[in-house]
Amino acid sequence: MEPTDTAAPGSRAAALLAGLFCALVWAVNYPAMKVAFRELSPFAYTGGRFLLAAAITVAWGLSRGEPLIPPRGTRWEALLLALSGVGVYQWFYALGVAGTTGFAAALLNAISPLLAAMIVTFVGSERLALVVWIGSVVSYAGVGLFLKVSSQGDLGTLRGNLLCLGSAACWAVYSVLAGRLGRRMAPFTLQAATFVGGTLALLVYCGPAMAAQKWSGVSATTWIILVLSALLPLVIAFRLWSFAISVLGVAPTTRFSFLVPIVAGASSALWTGESFTLDKLLAAAIVLAGLALTRLGK
Repeated sequence: MEPTDTAAPGSRAAALLAGLFCALVWAVNYPAMKVAFRELSPFAYTGGRFLLAAAITVAWGLSRGEPLIPPRGTRWEALLLALSGVGVYQWFYALGVAGTTGFAAALLNAISPLLAAMIVTFVGSERLALVVWIGSVVSYAGVGLFLKVSSQGDLGTLRGNLLCLGSAACWAVYSVLAGRLGRRMAPFTLQAATFVGGTLALLVYCGPAMAAQKWSGVSATTWIILVLSALLPLVIAFRLWSFAISVLGVAPTTRFSFLVPIVAGASSALWTGESFTLDKLLAAAIVLAGLALTRLGK
């Protein structure tokens, strides 16, 4: 989506603040999840936050008369949207974050735009510039270094990091589908289809964990994290990100995503005591340098 040429200065300022807010919220969510996992199982936490997010989305839509059901001709694609954006994605994401560090999870999930670019190139809908290919190779080299040294405790487990790559792949599929469906579906309907349909799917594997969870023993801090993780990163940031893209355009808005692993690393060091070795910083620098090259190509 291209930026609107007639956007007022106030709208651009609001869009910039919206993009920055989304990046900060998504970054802080990684260590916050690690804290919540001390008392909640990954699937109990995931099921709880998405049930709440789906309920808020439906209530908001009904109160404003927004269309909740995808139009005819898009419903099978909407099902794929729900699975790739929530249903299947969250299986990889929850277990991945539980099995690695907050910084590693944020960094590995940050490569989803590269995977999305590979998808659109493979299906022939876009052609990538040479610098994008170079940037992709550099980023994948950084990811390879990350996986190679995953046996070190401060980089998480290899299984956790691979699961994070799986969640990045799911989000790449979702991004491609959302880009296509965005032309035939209202933005709120797209969000509702993702949250509601995806939540129904993830309850298949989250339901048993939610039933087994001893909710009476959950502390007030963890309850606050659970509620805020549904409200801020999902319901609010989802809409603000779409607003920022509509005003600024895709490329300027997605530049804020570079802040996510950086802020996630800093907040993880403060909240969960994550440490940073030379190998970790080198791998992260290679990945981010590759991502920066791909942005130049766009």
